[in-house]
Amino acid sequence: MKIAHLSDLHIDSSKDEIYGVKPYENLLKAVSLLESYRDIELAVITGDISNDGCQSSYLLADKAFAHLSFPVYILNGNHDNARELFQTTFSKFKYEPIFCREEIDFISVNTVAIAEDGTNRSRGVLSEQDLDRIKSILAAGERKKIVLMHHPATETGSWLDKRILENRRAFKNCISSSDRVIAVLSGHNHYATSERIGNCLFCTAPSISTSFDKDLKPFEEAHHPGFNVLSINNGICSVKTIEI
Repeated sequence: MKIAHLSDLHIDSSKDEIYGVKPYENLLKAVSLLESYRDIELAVITGDISNDGCQSSYLLADKAFAHLSFPVYILNGNHDNARELFQTTFSKFKYEPIFCREEIDFISVNTVAIAEDGTNRSRGVLSEQDLDRIKSILAAGERKKIVLMHHPATETGSWLDKRILENRRAFKNCISSSDRVIAVLSGHNHYATSERIGNCLFCTAPSISTSFDKDLKPFEEAHHPGFNVLSINNGICSVKTIEI
């Protein structure tokens, strides 16, 4: 089984440049590459589909994926307007809190933290309710699991770690309590990482839009947009990053 993992499209309703990068043009390049694959069964986008949170930006992104032969599942990031995102009728995008493909359960969780003024914070957090939900799903059934979320739970030893999941220790303890979780897929850092903890691959996708690097200055443009392709064989995940 092969899965395309994209993140951080940051599509603006006006198709404007962001820090000298043209996210919509990058997205079209990524979709063109995805069309060349004949064995991908689904794609997931781990948040920040929009940059400005406007409904028109989601519809623009959704239209870009229209001709792909496989389904595209989405979840929200800290730049997304969740109400707009989940109440919009899309032609291609799908949102499901949990769905199953080839005996693998995909679990979408919300890691977007809300500040006191009601705005989305950059750093993420998992609520106790979502942690309990994950534990409940892991305890049920024998199928393998893949968790989808926006904020990474693994560290890079760099400035990027100021932006990731705050209660990552609790989350990783939850994941390690079961041998059914084979992958945790995230985005947000605009930088590709992968780390295997036990049998689970913690994998962060590069960004389709602006790209960063742990060895560069904070938010310095690295010019390495792309996406990941995951292969799953006998319950083991491996990943390859594709630059666009």
